[in-house]
Amino acid sequence: MRRVLAAAALAIGLAAERLPAQAPESDSLLAAARRAARAWRLHDFDGLLAGATEVQVLLPGAEPSAPLRVAQVAELLRTFTEGAEELEVEVQVARAVDADRAYVEIQRVFRVRGTEVRRAQTLYLGLRRVGATYRASEVRVVP
Repeated sequence: MRRVLAAAALAIGLAAERLPAQAPESDSLLAAARRAARAWRLHDFDGLLAGATEVQVLLPGAEPSAPLRVAQVAELLRTFTEGAEELEVEVQVARAVDADRAYVEIQRVFRVRGTEVRRAQTLYLGLRRVGATYRASEVRVVP
């Protein structure tokens, strides 16, 4: 009996590992937060903003923007992170505000290329649920 249960558990585990990576039918907030952190770590701002139409941005030393087109936001973030080497990008908090809105707090540790000085910033991402997935609606970077 133990052999049958062990074989069944192994088969289920192997089958789960072989499932193709697809966009989920129903996006969990934690999965969306992890994808956002990964996109930031890779400086994949098109991926971070995928599916969004307009996004409000607040970067250190700048006034908050009116909502901008995704292409503008992606370019702003590329310029902002140019020359930075991401060392750690970790989700700290992911919370639903209501049924359609959530926010994610991500800790970013980086250094400017060519230096050894580590710097930290907190990223706050406002998310909106669109259908079954979360999309970025706001990006705030705080020193």
